[in-house]
Amino acid sequence: MQVSQAINLEKLILMKKILIIFLSVFFGLAGLAQEPQTSDMTREQVLNMSVEELSLLPLEELMKAMEVMGVSSMEELTNMLINKNVSSASKRVENAFDSPLSSTVLTKKEIEMSGATTIEEALRLVPGIIVREKTNGNFDVHLRGLDNLPDKNMLIYSENTNTLLMIDGRPMFNYVHGGIVWDALPIGFADIDRIEVVRGPSSALYGPNAVNGVINILTAETTADSPLVSGSAQMGSQNTYTGNLAFRKEWSNKLSTSVTGNYQHRNRDREEIYLYGKENMLLPDDLGGVATYNHGGFFTLDQYERLIDGNTGLSISDPLDDMNELFEDPELARENYGINGYVNYNPEGIASFNLSGGYQNSYVNTSTLGDPPTSFGGRKSDTWYANLEAGIGRLKLQTNYTGGTQDFATGDHGFKIDKSQFNASAEFDWQIKSLNLRPGISFQSATYDDSPYLEGDESGYLNGKKELNTLAGSIRADYLAFGKLRLIAALRAEKYNNPDKLYGSWQFAGTLPLGENHRIRAVYSRANRSSFIINSHSNYTWDREGRMPPRYIHFAGNKDYDLMTVDMIELGYRVKPSSKMVLDAEIFASDSRNYGALLPNSTTLNVAPEIFQYADNPMMMLMATQPYVDIVYQNMGLNARQIGATLSMDWVITPKLITKMHATLQKTTLDDYWDYSRDEIIEMQMMSLAGQIEPNAMAIMTGQLSELTTSAKPTDTKDDVEHKSTPSLWGMVNVIYKPIDKLELSSYGYYTSKQTFVNQYDVAEIDAKFILNAQATYKVNKYASVFLNARNLLDNDSREFAFMDNIGAIYMAGIRFKY
Repeated sequence: MQVSQAINLEKLILMKKILIIFLSVFFGLAGLAQEPQTSDMTREQVLNMSVEELSLLPLEELMKAMEVMGVSSMEELTNMLINKNVSSASKRVENAFDSPLSSTVLTKKEIEMSGATTIEEALRLVPGIIVREKTNGNFDVHLRGLDNLPDKNMLIYSENTNTLLMIDGRPMFNYVHGGIVWDALPIGFADIDRIEVVRGPSSALYGPNAVNGVINILTAETTADSPLVSGSAQMGSQNTYTGNLAFRKEWSNKLSTSVTGNYQHRNRDREEIYLYGKENMLLPDDLGGVATYNHGGFFTLDQYERLIDGNTGLSISDPLDDMNELFEDPELARENYGINGYVNYNPEGIASFNLSGGYQNSYVNTSTLGDPPTSFGGRKSDTWYANLEAGIGRLKLQTNYTGGTQDFATGDHGFKIDKSQFNASAEFDWQIKSLNLRPGISFQSATYDDSPYLEGDESGYLNGKKELNTLAGSIRADYLAFGKLRLIAALRAEKYNNPDKLYGSWQFAGTLPLGENHRIRAVYSRANRSSFIINSHSNYTWDREGRMPPRYIHFAGNKDYDLMTVDMIELGYRVKPSSKMVLDAEIFASDSRNYGALLPNSTTLNVAPEIFQYADNPMMMLMATQPYVDIVYQNMGLNARQIGATLSMDWVITPKLITKMHATLQKTTLDDYWDYSRDEIIEMQMMSLAGQIEPNAMAIMTGQLSELTTSAKPTDTKDDVEHKSTPSLWGMVNVIYKPIDKLELSSYGYYTSKQTFVNQYDVAEIDAKFILNAQATYKVNKYASVFLNARNLLDNDSREFAFMDNIGAIYMAGIRFKY
């Protein structure tokens, strides 16, 4: 009780400090404030505004906007702006209301008004996206679900390997383990113009890993209307600091440049780390006493190092680990910074060139990508990139390179690697009357090398340079039949080096307008994951000296496995009941297969006459055989069937009151489900072999038998198993209100239903959670605004992700500026 009161008192003191800082900034700037004069807005400026920006205009500027657009009412103007343009759904700019796929556009202004402090958090505003916070500022992001499959495995299998993230069409994907390393993104809010999300398999458009969809972050263009300097900064509880800064300049109507920077620092609310549950864990103290633990929980690093297994007397932690290397700063949640530069050259004629480049550095404590007794792990990234886009007539070219160093499990030898990723693509836009054809070709090479960081005979995870490459050809046809029925077909063929196979993906879609305010659509599509380095090229021997058997585990890749593939059917309906409202409903059903995991292939015991000296102690005898386990990446028979629906609404109730909402309901059912973990299979194999020692004692004693080996595995599976790692229901309600011209109030609630998370070590029940976020912004003048920002305002501090931190409130104050 006293600890709780102390924490609450600390929060009250911090809130008071933030309020004092906010009021000081407010009155200081208010003294300098001048009422802005009505600016001369252009038609392009008005069209680029969001409904949210429109609601913030003073009456005089609102009337000016109506005059520029040639409309006579606020309803007409709202109707023009509520339907945003989207390009990621069909690779051509079109009105989102007419998009043939389930898609959403999230603008920079919407992100600002939400108060989101990271790109990941902002995605809670997007229908169909599940966002769960692990530690302060580190998030798990999934699109529609299919997460933690196959379960009863390492925590790494919870990473999102089903969504392709891009920045301006440049893939941001971790081809080592699969998934998205969000903390390694070089950009921040200062770079973003909008985020476009396409739901459903999209490999036919964008290549592998767009299994459940695509998130494409589009950076802002620099024009004559861009402010020279703009940015934001805020600070708050848990030593949370964020900042974004941009310098933009258009030198002529042909040339523009910009430079941006971003920074984040966030602490956890504790220094302890979570250890998985194990029966009879003993913790000796300095006075000779011993505490017993039979379940998982949070422990200090010192306790982690002293914990022993009461059954064997062996250390819970790896005796070879250095705790100070594993967790350099266990109180830190996230620290990262990035800098980016952009050059846009558009000579007169039909050509355009966009060059960008940047650098980022990050260190986070979040869910581990390794396999320790704890769910926590450190991760570092130090990377840079260069990206070139060129448009020459109807030909679009793009090439980019990303290089640098990433340590996916700090302090765990073998996980630090050099990366080199190259992408090149070309597409031609060909219009033949009502038919649009877009043929394309692309090449990708991803190389990873751990050898520079291995000393002597030290074993790494790869032990050298490994490469994945993909050559692909595609064509997309978009045909308008009878002047209204839009039919789309996209086909893509990809040739991988590992596996050495050809994979096809496709997308067939149709959309039909029913009058001005109704659209129906249907989609059938197939997509697949790419190969990942650990699946194809693992070559790591784990020496477990001083720990429970087995003594050695060797992880091996498989260059010839089948890639996970999903088929989906979707029906959608959009309607504008009025000029101020848009409703979108989508029903989807998918079938996915070819899942795989690193699974035991065989177990071997080295049997020698000396083992019989431990005949009275079966555990010591087993340890004396130094069991060796061979683990290989293998496909499983697992099949996942998902059915779900998403409903979203945008409603401009009045120019000063806007509401948005979305909700997704889904159910995932598993067939051919194998209810065994890696460690359970290893234990079965070791016990089976241990039972063969006594019957073969004579052969062992005479040296005729030196080893025992088995590849036996359970064969029983289950059907119609409900997968509960994905919440059955999640969604958001957002309300934006502007009571006076200078004051803007924004609040949104985000809900996820309960989940049951299973990995190879433990089961976590995650309660349903409702998070209320709020932000109040005061516009001091046309150059600056100050704001108060509360994330998880009601301080619902239950955890959102299995075995990770309890996530409570963050209270912040900040400023946005532009000049």
